[in-house]
Amino acid sequence: MKEWFARWGGWLLLFVLAAAYYPSFGKGLDSVALYAEAGRCMLRAQELLPCVPMFSYQPALAVLMIPFVFIPTVLHKLVWYVVCIGSLVIVVRIAEAMAERLYPGVTRGNSGLWLRGICLFLSSKHILDCLNYQVYELPALAIMMTGLWSLTVGREASGGFLLAVAAAIRATPLIFLPYLVVRLRYVALAAMVVGFTAVSLLPDAIGLLNGGHIGFLGDWIHQVATPMIKPGSTSDVAFWSAWNGTNLNNQSIRGLVNRFTDGPVMGFSPGMIVLALYAVVGLVLAVVFLKSPRTKEYAPIDGCVLLIAMLALSPMTSRYHYIFILPAYFLVVAAAMADRRTRIFAGAAAALCFVLVTGTSNDLVGRRMTELAYLYGFMTLGAMFLFAALAALLLVWRPPAITAAQQEKPRAP
Repeated sequence: MKEWFARWGGWLLLFVLAAAYYPSFGKGLDSVALYAEAGRCMLRAQELLPCVPMFSYQPALAVLMIPFVFIPTVLHKLVWYVVCIGSLVIVVRIAEAMAERLYPGVTRGNSGLWLRGICLFLSSKHILDCLNYQVYELPALAIMMTGLWSLTVGREASGGFLLAVAAAIRATPLIFLPYLVVRLRYVALAAMVVGFTAVSLLPDAIGLLNGGHIGFLGDWIHQVATPMIKPGSTSDVAFWSAWNGTNLNNQSIRGLVNRFTDGPVMGFSPGMIVLALYAVVGLVLAVVFLKSPRTKEYAPIDGCVLLIAMLALSPMTSRYHYIFILPAYFLVVAAAMADRRTRIFAGAAAALCFVLVTGTSNDLVGRRMTELAYLYGFMTLGAMFLFAALAALLLVWRPPAITAAQQEKPRAP
């Protein structure tokens, strides 16, 4: 019996917790209904925004939602819940595998239980936000993590393609394209370019087969992407007001600037300020990746750095998007547990991130404190502490398991 619980106890606990939470799934927003309707419009090859005015996502996501057209409506919530929980399991298992690869032994025995428990606790708010709003961030993160794992073990083509699928349904993973160039991973780069193009054109293929609308990607670029990328733009789409202005829900650099600048500051327009801050983040990323080792073993850390950069650089970063820091928590906490050199710095970074991202915005601290935290971008600032810890692992305190393995490799004659 003891062996049975050791092997299956974790899965049993997951099942119990998932079943207990299911009645609360989607209380914040019934997103699966929106996704299913987009799939229905795509199957009929109808133009998306006139058909589903609140569907701001890329057309390829609507293609992936077509199976919901054939699933009874009464089962939509259950099926999507299973997809989300399954995606969370994939993300956690891959994050643990990455941590084990960097710090051998950290996921075994009691250390593994502590690592998983701490990281799930630190990320609990973001997990519940994703489930509360029925959003597709967990499946998207699972795809990206699978792609990163493929890059870590040297499966260049599959890694590039999986990142392409993620980029085709949520755009911001396109940040991996310049990264693959800097890291000289040309096979993965080619696979990502080809894969992104192919997946993005699937809606047009459906339109051609059905004799309906084509040019879905062009529509999305013109109606959604261009106004969002260009600072100071406006649009009459239904979701525009929720994305811009002083919206407290936008926890990105652009959201922070929008809340504090309604006009020029010292001669600089809000758009110029946003672009300047983007340039600073881009410069920091360039320095980190150009100075750090260019080997596939560092792909987990690189990927977590880029996941955090996506949050800062995205035109719209909602609170549930911060699920993307979950893998970074695993690597930083693993570093604090397994490497004495990083224990204080990595532990402090994880703690400060938790305080700023979660501790200052919840029911316990009250509505006033929560609004102040959102107003001043505490979530963005908190994620930057994890960013700093990951940069330290790339530039200063490199995981000893990787450096030792590289030193043992025989040199070419």
